[in-house]
Amino acid sequence: MRKILAAIFIVAGLAAMSVPLFYHFYGNHKTNELIEQFEQNMEQEHKEDGEKEEEKETEDTKASISEEDAALLSSGDVIGLIEIEALELKYPIVEGADSKQLAYGIGHIPGTAAIGSIGNCVLAGHRGSRYGTYFKYLGRLSAGDTVKVMDKEGNVYLYEVVSWEVVGPYDNSVKAQGIETELTLLTCENSGTMRLIYHCIYKEGE
Repeated sequence: MRKILAAIFIVAGLAAMSVPLFYHFYGNHKTNELIEQFEQNMEQEHKEDGEKEEEKETEDTKASISEEDAALLSSGDVIGLIEIEALELKYPIVEGADSKQLAYGIGHIPGTAAIGSIGNCVLAGHRGSRYGTYFKYLGRLSAGDTVKVMDKEGNVYLYEVVSWEVVGPYDNSVKAQGIETELTLLTCENSGTMRLIYHCIYKEGE
């Protein structure tokens, strides 16, 4: 009887340990899948653009994408990629910032400037979750660090970290718009009771 109980406890313990690992690997798989789809779209668009240029076509057309990718983009999911070399971070950017969207990427706050546009583009991410690290190590960024953002057209924009602050959870000033091209990174602080904000200014684009 003791052997049976011991076996049951061992199996239960292994099962409890495997649940967090499952969520972590599933989150990484979903994130990498979105990144791969995004990059394949970019590669296909650039290939088709090159072919059109060689053929000297005059008609202005857009690169076609698969029905699956079209559905993904039309649902408001992937609109770009964010990469921060100093944090070894790379995630897809999705439109919106509710719990479903932030489960697999970094969310673009609706009503703020688009990627690379004049104004303040605000991106929000979890301070780590069972699906991945996301903005868990955002607080390690220093002044002068570079944040690279790519839009779905393949344009790359580089921003430089200039300052950071901790604000209240309902401080909407972080979404304020101006005439400069800016990027704001937002995540939780102090167990979710506050918000950690990083302010970045536009450096250059490709």
